[in-house]
Amino acid sequence: MDREDVKDELVEEAKRVIDEQMTHREKMEKASMEKPDERSNPEWSEQEVEFLKNNRNSMSNEELEEFMKGEKDFQHDDWAPFSRTEERYIIQSYGTTSTEKIAEGLDRDVEQLKKKIRMMGLEV
Repeated sequence: MDREDVKDELVEEAKRVIDEQMTHREKMEKASMEKPDERSNPEWSEQEVEFLKNNRNSMSNEELEEFMKGEKDFQHDDWAPFSRTEERYIIQSYGTTSTEKIAEGLDRDVEQLKKKIRMMGLEV
């Protein structure tokens, strides 16, 4: 066996070991890159992207999938995105003020606010 064959064999073995050590999340990410999106509407809304960014490290893939399935009209909500000022108000009020009072202060629907709070990675 010549030197190049040994290098190729070592590289293949290293790839196999790395593949075995990949976490579930990494496997899901890799699979999503290899196959086309099967969603009927492949575009992600701002709310979906924001939710995924804020929760990708704190929720398991199963929890994220359950949340996205549970929000059937998540992508088609017709509420305007929250402004930075509204987000700051939520953060400042969170934990000390009821969800209803925060929604009232923002002139938003309570359900919209609850979705936003979840998107921000906070508990409702």
